Amino acid sequence: MRVDTALPKSNDALDKAAPARSFALPRGSPSVHLDALRGFAAFSVLLGHWRDALFVDYPQLAHHNPLIAAAYLTSGLGRQWVIVFFVMSGYLVGGSVLRSVKSGRWSWRGYLLTRMTRLYIVLLPALVLGGILDWTGIRMAGTNAVYSGQSGMHALTVDVHSTLTLPTLAGNVLFLQTIALPGMGGRQVSTFGSNGPLWSLSNEFWYYLAFPPLVLLWAKGRSWWVRGIFGVSLLAWGLFVGAEIALLGIPWLMGVLIVYLPPFPTKRPWIRSVAISMALVLFASGLVLGKTWYSPLADLVLGLVVTLLIWTTLHCATAPLPSGYVRVAQRSARSSYTLYLVHMPLLIFLKASLHLTRETPSLHVCLVSAGLLVGILLYAQLVFEIFEKNTDRIRNWIKPYVMGSKAA
Repeated sequence: MRVDTALPKSNDALDKAAPARSFALPRGSPSVHLDALRGFAAFSVLLGHWRDALFVDYPQLAHHNPLIAAAYLTSGLGRQWVIVFFVMSGYLVGGSVLRSVKSGRWSWRGYLLTRMTRLYIVLLPALVLGGILDWTGIRMAGTNAVYSGQSGMHALTVDVHSTLTLPTLAGNVLFLQTIALPGMGGRQVSTFGSNGPLWSLSNEFWYYLAFPPLVLLWAKGRSWWVRGIFGVSLLAWGLFVGAEIALLGIPWLMGVLIVYLPPFPTKRPWIRSVAISMALVLFASGLVLGKTWYSPLADLVLGLVVTLLIWTTLHCATAPLPSGYVRVAQRSARSSYTLYLVHMPLLIFLKASLHLTRETPSLHVCLVSAGLLVGILLYAQLVFEIFEKNTDRIRNWIKPYVMGSKAA
């Protein structure tokens, strides 16, 4: 019996677990709000690295006030926004797996085609472009402090010379970064060059691989030995990726569980407005908690409040939206993956080549830094237009070779 064979069109376990409508993709205003959240998350990761590269830490400021404290706090939530990405990915990608299994359309080949084209069409150019920027920057005069990890940045403390290698590049192409491979003496595969944000892409890839066996393990119509194969594969997965990746998979699974949550218990507008407000307050509190109390528990708490926010948004945030907000939200979401993958090497290159040190905020420093921020955003949009925007076209070109000529 092949493990990628389509399932029967009925699956009692899934049917009983949630109403059919819970498996539907978000549409209308809730979809736009989720797009806005995804785009803002990517921008906030960039913002955190930008502030870290160009401004001194808050304790080093000569004067403190609530406004500056709030600016530093909101621009320093990089890891916390990655947790938001994990929950949203679980909801969207995990939900797609549940829909295909429930409808009997599940196929490993179709699933891997979709996921791998989505990842690689941006990842491969990002690795090449980032490597070129790092290679060029390292060879410029006066850049050694930055590329050796001694510029004071928290996001770049490694010596880029040691991570800008072909073995590290190959490891990142295979999504092995942050994983300790056999024979490495407990050392983890590094992220390639200065592109530290690549750590989370390894997590995403291995969650993509692990979730279908988890679903198919409990699917109706499977023999005991096929279930055993899935069970053993999940155990091997956990041993291979390690505790850190496995633990951060819990927020990803929290996103999946959104499809099982019941509809919001009332349609009264004022109650729904209060629910949205409370969800936003809890979300903000979760972000602050994750920043001020760095721990695995804080990540799980943040994952829980993000799950609550998405569930509330799906059922309560249904009012019509301004067209401008819709356009910005959808555009930022479409290019969020590209922005996340390409921003760091260019930021480091600009900091090093322009000899920009970490400074106290002032009008001149803020204007120069804002110019760099705009430049990075434009660069990411250009890369998006060339590569990520054409994902569907490239996938459709590859599809007949993977799925067979009839798939064309």
